[in-house]
Amino acid sequence: MAETPKRKKKQISIDINRVELGVGSYGHVLKGKYKGRPVAVKRVLLDNYSQNEEEAMLKLDHPNIIKLLHCESDNDFRYYAMELCVASLDKLFLQSDHPQKYNGPMPRHIEVFHQLASGLEHIHSKNLIHRDIKPENILISMQTAGQNEEITIKWADFGLSRTVNERGTFTMKSGIKGTKKWFAPEILRLLETGEEGRGDVRSDVFALALVFGCLFLDGQHLYGSALNKDELDKLNKNIIEGKPVNMQKIDEKLRGLYENELLQKMLEDDPSKRMTSKQVVDQLKYIKEEV
Repeated sequence: MAETPKRKKKQISIDINRVELGVGSYGHVLKGKYKGRPVAVKRVLLDNYSQNEEEAMLKLDHPNIIKLLHCESDNDFRYYAMELCVASLDKLFLQSDHPQKYNGPMPRHIEVFHQLASGLEHIHSKNLIHRDIKPENILISMQTAGQNEEITIKWADFGLSRTVNERGTFTMKSGIKGTKKWFAPEILRLLETGEEGRGDVRSDVFALALVFGCLFLDGQHLYGSALNKDELDKLNKNIIEGKPVNMQKIDEKLRGLYENELLQKMLEDDPSKRMTSKQVVDQLKYIKEEV
């Protein structure tokens, strides 16, 4: 465990009703206030405190990355005050009668993709890997600009992030962590063999392609269903074998724009041959001119 942060006078307060917004890698996210401003507050037990998330967020400054406003501690918890968003991306895919379903405005897919890729490129440019890319860790921010509502998509939850070397790799001494159905094939193979191996930032790019597919497929996964263990095992087998079985469900016109020159290159089995996050941004700029 990292050295416990020093305590100062509290500036963060948690909503008296403790409205829970979600659960991160190592803590709960609650509504609260910082200097009178409504914020999201991530609360982490000091026993689980790690400097990785804090250091990552302090390095990052980008419109498509959630902004850390302040952090502090009490006797039991470390608190992070972050800008408040209206929903996480997975709330788009809930049933229409679900009370948490997000029914608000969204940019076009190409805009969402470009924002996510731009944010990820910034993360990688700071020699960081996210390692926990999935819809639950992508937030929808809504700001009122005159009579319009401006929607911005933001990366969140850097609890599993790690520093990488100049080649974009790192030693996975702490083991493989994250959510299995969002793993790249090289990570799944390490799980099968039990080897330590090295992580690569381009595992993030593979997971980003899965998020793109999830948006195209209204919540479905490119490699199958994962409603139970047997389905999850089959989904992971499909990832290892390079079989995105639901790709054909994507609208034919969209596949023509995205499949060969973007999705397939992001889903390349060998991470050394896979697109980088910068190349994804560049290709999306080209696609944007076509749509």
